[in-house]
Amino acid sequence: MLLRKKDVLYSEILERLVTARYRFGERILVKELCTETGASRQPIMAALNALGNDGFVRIIPQVGCEVANPRLQDIADFYRLFARLEGLLTELAASRHTEAQLKTLKKTNRRIEELDRSEANTGEDYRLLNLSFHSTLHQMAHSPLLDTRQASMFAMSDFFVAQTVGFDHSLADAPDEHDVIIAALESRDPARARLAAEAHIDRVAATIAQSFAARPQH
Repeated sequence: MLLRKKDVLYSEILERLVTARYRFGERILVKELCTETGASRQPIMAALNALGNDGFVRIIPQVGCEVANPRLQDIADFYRLFARLEGLLTELAASRHTEAQLKTLKKTNRRIEELDRSEANTGEDYRLLNLSFHSTLHQMAHSPLLDTRQASMFAMSDFFVAQTVGFDHSLADAPDEHDVIIAALESRDPARARLAAEAHIDRVAATIAQSFAARPQH
């Protein structure tokens, strides 16, 4: 029961992190979480410790818990690894995907293209559709071990996006970049698919780095 409760709380707190309800360096008060979620301290601390192990928060003994506050170099290093694994998965997907999966990928990207950018919740709609797009792409590689690893890293990427540029920022470029990836997959060209995927992530990384570097220094 405790394990299941911890997992639910992990997901709930992570959702707050990837939607920027909690910001870099902000204190997370266990007492407030107890009140807001109706959970006791034990499963909340279990969830926070798991989030700490995954790099989203920092547990400070005798002090409390705060949202991770990474350096620019930490973010840059993360995206180097993230882009390479995304490239590998896409490379594998180019030769292993099914036509049904490719059809699903195209359909999801059409939905991204059709988002109304004037709507207030468009950024969140994009985040969820983009997650669906890349989840399908990862499944197309038919490599469950790599898929699981990248799913965890994708959550960290969303965390960094939410904390810096926001998801609205990608609406202009992502659909076209996705189309380049789709074209490479459709032609079953692994090398081209890998390069397209890495370029897509590298563009996100560069945008985040620029925004992060421009933040006021405290």
